[in-house]
Amino acid sequence: MTKQAKPRLSWATRPLPPVTVADIERYLDTVARLMDKAGRKADLYLPIWRRLQRELEKRKEADALLAEARARLTRSQAKRSTDQISARSA
Repeated sequence: MTKQAKPRLSWATRPLPPVTVADIERYLDTVARLMDKAGRKADLYLPIWRRLQRELEKRKEADALLAEARARLTRSQAKRSTDQISARSA
């Protein structure tokens, strides 16, 4: 039986961790510095700036929805355990 080698992932195909709000904020800071250094050519960075702002809003919305779902699950589990305790004592 021969072992097959795992395919090696290049830097371009390796899995990446999810981007966080803090990451995007850092990227916006970097682009702001680049825009400042670019002087009259700062407009060239506007598409990148706009995209980062959109991604930041999407990430914040996703984080809020995930937090809402976790809170709902916690409430649901607490209610279920309370209902089970009530049913046992009845």
